[in-house]
Formats: sequence, structure tokens, C-alpha cells
Amino acid sequence: MKTTSKVRKQFILDPEKIKAVKEITRSKTDTEAISRALDIIIANTKIEKMLKAIKGKGHIKDVYNRVSG
Repeated sequence: MKTTSKVRKQFILDPEKIKAVKEITRSKTDTEAISRALDIIIANTKIEKMLKAIKGKGHIKDVYNRVSG
């Protein structure tokens, strides 16, 4: 998800979590890692909503067990 404007924020975060996210997302900077992590969360939420909307309609199998309820 690309945005045209950016804001400066200040957070106190666990450096081990940032390191893990950098490795997972293959990011070079902390900012890039956090931005990619936010993009992943947003995308996953959209996928989950879509799966819930189509649940029971057709023969789509939730092989990753992402949708509960």
C-alpha cells in the first residue's frame, strides 16, 4: 500500500522484534521493516474479510485456517 504523505512518529519498540521483522520482510532499515509489516497486516485483514464474506459460497477450502467463526 503506497501513500503519498508521510508523518514522523516516535515509538518505543523492542529491538528484537524489529530485527525479526527486518529479517522476515528482508528490509534494510527499521522504517522499511515497520512499513512492510503494516502493509502485511492491512493485506491480511482484507483477505480475512473477503474469506469471511465468501465463506460457504462455493467450494473454497481454507487450507491455511485463516478464517475462524
